[in-house]
Order: sequence, then C-alpha cells, then structure tokens
Amino acid sequence: MKYLSYIVALLLTYTLSAQEIKLKKEVVYVSDSPTFSFTKKAMGNELYIYKLNTKDELLSMVVDNNNTESKVDDSKKIIFAQQKSTIASKNFRSRDYEFLIALLLEEKVIDLKGEVNNDNLIRFKAKYDDGNINHTMMR
Repeated sequence: MKYLSYIVALLLTYTLSAQEIKLKKEVVYVSDSPTFSFTKKAMGNELYIYKLNTKDELLSMVVDNNNTESKVDDSKKIIFAQQKSTIASKNFRSRDYEFLIALLLEEKVIDLKGEVNNDNLIRFKAKYDDGNINHTMMR
C-alpha cells in the first residue's frame, strides 16, 4: 500500500508537470506564456491571482497555520471570492503555489483566459475540501 501511494504521487506529479508553472516578477507563466498576474502578501503566506495585467481577482491561496507553531495541523485554503467558495485541505499544506495552480488548470477549474468553471469548481471542492466528508470515506 505504501508503494502504491508513492506511485500515485509520482504519476500525479508527472501529469501536472506537463504544464510548467513559473511565478516570476508578479506574472504567472504557464509553459513560458504569461497567463495571470499575482501578488504575494503576509510574508509569502498569501498569494492573490488576477487576470493578466488587471486587478480582477480570480482566486487567493492562503496558508492556514491555525495559530499554532506545529505544522501538523496546517492547511492551505484556495478562496474563490466571486464564487463564494473556499477549499481547505491539509493535503495541500506541503504543496507549492505552482503545483496548486497546475492542479486547478488540470482539473479545469480555471482556464488560461482566467475564467472559472463553476461545475468543475464544485467537483474540485468535493474531491479535495477537508470539510467535505464524502471524499474521506472508504467505499
């Protein structure tokens, strides 16, 4: 079972690396093409992503340390303010922003034009949000 987890993680990493994401000089590059703008706040613990060269916010990502020094209970939140949707997951705590952006693109929650697909957002939230008990139950 332990080896299966490693294989799945490796395949997921390989799949998501097909679209290389780089954060450079307040621009998100997807496969070397400028795609979104971003700003970091709170000593890098908050990332705000905007449509390219605008201040139209698509989403924000926030490190939630639960006001404790221990990292065991930390999580990351992905907040879609316009859609009034928040996804909080402890599985994302060790993932960097580039990985999460690639995952949102891979799952077609956002597209390269900066549009949010509400149906895919609902599905993504059902898969990854810690508040959704369905994705943690065994069948």
